[in-house]
Amino acid sequence: MSEKIYIKIKQQNSVEEPVAYISDVAGVYCKNNQLKKQIEELELAHFETGIYETKVYDALNVVQIIREEVPDADIECLGDSDFIVQYKKHDSKNVGHWIKVFFVCIITMIGSGYGIIAYNNDVSTTDIFDRIYELFGASSYEPSNIMEVAYAIGLFVGIVVFYDHFAGHKLSKAPTPLEVEMDKYNKDVADSVIDRKSAGKERGDK
Repeated sequence: MSEKIYIKIKQQNSVEEPVAYISDVAGVYCKNNQLKKQIEELELAHFETGIYETKVYDALNVVQIIREEVPDADIECLGDSDFIVQYKKHDSKNVGHWIKVFFVCIITMIGSGYGIIAYNNDVSTTDIFDRIYELFGASSYEPSNIMEVAYAIGLFVGIVVFYDHFAGHKLSKAPTPLEVEMDKYNKDVADSVIDRKSAGKERGDK
């Protein structure tokens, strides 16, 4: 009697080594643990020794590789039928990468600061603070900038709560709006890559 094997494939997969295995792109389940480990260690893709490369596969490629190793296997594929495998070479000593990160941080900080200043200027925040001081009868006292300090602290806390990250730690388990949008973007990119590759294969492109 053939062994029942379940394969659940992920649409987006990334590896840091030039060889991708079945375990890198799919979850494998079967009653025989030894067979499960054997299937997970099967090679799916080989990449060049460059820094970045993307390949597109479908469930039939995975089934074919498994059947070459286990001819009588009864395979059932779950998850996505088409998927991508991205090879990203990890190099912790890549100085250029950290230089890019530094400049992105600087540009983001300057751009965010300019946006906040422009908003405060448009809504006349200082005039609002002066009006509040006047309403509470504090305009005749020595300026203490309590409103300005409270506004700055509140702005910082609001940004931390919205992005749900601080000092490299996530504050809650729920995904943030930014993470949701990034997931949608990554899925759209994966779908676009798969569609382009599939169209190229239909035209006979290499």
